[in-house]
Amino acid sequence: MQASVFSLVLVLNFLLLEVSSVPFGSQVRSKLGEKKLDLELPYQNNVFKIQKDLASATGGFLYSDGFAIYSIDANFSSASNTKLLGRNNGPRSGYAPVGQPVSDDVPPVNDLYALAGFVQLDTDTIVIVSIYQHCILGLNSTTSEYYVIAGTCGSSGLVDGPPGTGRFFQPSDVAYNVADKNYVIYVSDKSNNAVRKVTLDTGKVTTVVTEGIYQPTAISWSFDRSFLLVSNMHNVAKIIRDGDGNHSVQTLDIAVLSYGFGVVEIEPGLIAVADTAKQDIQLLDVDSGVSERARCSLVFPFSVLYNSGRLYMGESGAISSAPLIRN
Repeated sequence: MQASVFSLVLVLNFLLLEVSSVPFGSQVRSKLGEKKLDLELPYQNNVFKIQKDLASATGGFLYSDGFAIYSIDANFSSASNTKLLGRNNGPRSGYAPVGQPVSDDVPPVNDLYALAGFVQLDTDTIVIVSIYQHCILGLNSTTSEYYVIAGTCGSSGLVDGPPGTGRFFQPSDVAYNVADKNYVIYVSDKSNNAVRKVTLDTGKVTTVVTEGIYQPTAISWSFDRSFLLVSNMHNVAKIIRDGDGNHSVQTLDIAVLSYGFGVVEIEPGLIAVADTAKQDIQLLDVDSGVSERARCSLVFPFSVLYNSGRLYMGESGAISSAPLIRN
């Protein structure tokens, strides 16, 4: 009898150790409310990224679907859906070029595909990642002219240097801090398992980190712009820069992802990440060390954006949103 009781105590202690990383009674501070379908896309294209449009006076959005970059009004009305750069959706026919290359080094519009991550520098300039061209493009959204900012279009590798010398290997997203006086962008370089930095006035690529991350997809600045967040294949990591300009990786071992893509810090310590393979959003509460799935019936979510109390989610074939509700 004593042996049985002793064995039971050992089992209970083991179970307690297994859940010790989750404080008793803890929960994520917020949850998602009922989902609303905002926009349905043709051909079930994936919405790789969605952002607020700095050029919109009425609170509109920008989004990418792999084929092109679009602007749309705050109500997601189809009539306002405008292609800024890219080729037609759907079958490989009837491409409709927008703008012209400014040099022979720039791929024609019809060759642009897998336009995924992007970021606005100001009301006129958008920086776009072309995954399978392995380069970073700039777009003047007023004139529709586009050009190479960094990398060597059509050639992959892990090489630092200016345009034509620097190389990426399937870059997937880009982040920009408008308060950064150094005028740089950070790129998640997926197949190089790296985060790269690009100085915008020269286009020079510099490798920031190559250890501690695996197939980084989305990259974004934290709520207070003090560090970068990167979604990896299976987790989320912080990229922290010290006073000497050195960068380090800190993995957030709060949740295991099947295929993490879009990531955003809603407020300090509260992170939303698109778990694409599990077709869900995970909310991570860094302070309490717990995570919860939103369970709002998504179809392969790729991107997330928090705006005015709602979380916008780019899915396969749609953009949807849900209110953030305090627990």
